[in-house]
Amino acid sequence: MLGLWTAAWLFALLLGGLLWLGDLSLQWPVLLVPVLWALVAIRPRRSSRPPDSWDPIPPPMRTDTVERPALRRRQDGWD
Repeated sequence: MLGLWTAAWLFALLLGGLLWLGDLSLQWPVLLVPVLWALVAIRPRRSSRPPDSWDPIPPPMRTDTVERPALRRRQDGWD
C-alpha cells in the first residue's frame, strides 16, 4: 500500500510541476516513472507461508570468530 500511495503522490507532484513549469506535450514521459513504480508495487509477491517440508532449520552459527594458536615466548629470550 505504501508503494501505491507513494506512486500516486509522485504522479500528482510531477503532473503539477509539469503543468506549472514545464511543457506537458514534450515532457509527458516523466509521468511513466510513477506508473512503473505503481506496477512494481502491485506485482505478485511470493507467499509468506513457511515451506511445506518439515525439515528442521539448523541453528545459526557464529562465523566471526577465528581460533588461533596461543603465542609462545621465544626460547632465545628475545620478545
